[in-house]
Amino acid sequence: MAALIALTLWPGPAAWGAEQERAVVFLPETANVTGSELLLGEVAELQGPSDLVQQLAAIKVGAAPSMGSSRVLTRGHIEVRLRQGGVHPSLVEFQGAESVRVFRVTEEPADSPPAQGADRLVQEVVVAARDLRRGEILTADDLQVELREIRGGWGEGRSLEEFLGLRTTRMVLAGTPLTELHVEAVPLIERGTAVTILVHTGSVTVTAPGIARQSGGLGDLIEVENTLSRQRVTGEVIDAHTVQVHTKGAGMP
Repeated sequence: MAALIALTLWPGPAAWGAEQERAVVFLPETANVTGSELLLGEVAELQGPSDLVQQLAAIKVGAAPSMGSSRVLTRGHIEVRLRQGGVHPSLVEFQGAESVRVFRVTEEPADSPPAQGADRLVQEVVVAARDLRRGEILTADDLQVELREIRGGWGEGRSLEEFLGLRTTRMVLAGTPLTELHVEAVPLIERGTAVTILVHTGSVTVTAPGIARQSGGLGDLIEVENTLSRQRVTGEVIDAHTVQVHTKGAGMP
């Protein structure tokens, strides 16, 4: 009954303003902290309206693990802490990993000499040279290389050239180090594209019009729908307009 009352009293999305822009909480697979209490801004990358991002960054998501150990924070756990911190989950979009493993490390004094091998903690990373919208195809003007201290989720070691021609999967703010979670290859066939379904049955080749129900690159298996029979089948992308269905003596779906 108490839980029901709490849910009833909790303000819905309309109470927060239907037009308010959402923030993105991007969870890396790992994160390092030094304090005894975990703040969301320490374990996740936050993007969105500045006021909301500042509020999210200060939300306490739990106690830090003991020195030298780790603990796992799941999206569900963080959602509970958001509610406790006064932020409705409808204002947040989670991206990245399903959970983040947090390690507690020793914070070195600012005037202490560099530890042996400390140069290994800094490397060149590719970052966004400007704010990037979701779905942008990356060019050399969109990227730059900077020296950064390695954090959880960084350190992939990709070169700038390896990101060229890829497409962003989410909004990326200027200065954000890029990882494989920020980008994807541009599909050869997009979801909703009209395609030709191709079936080879022995020496006979049959074709039918179809609609791609998934996006895919060359060689990917995607679901397509025969626009005549409305039947859905899985086929291989063989070019930008054709999906081949591999069958064993079966006719056209």
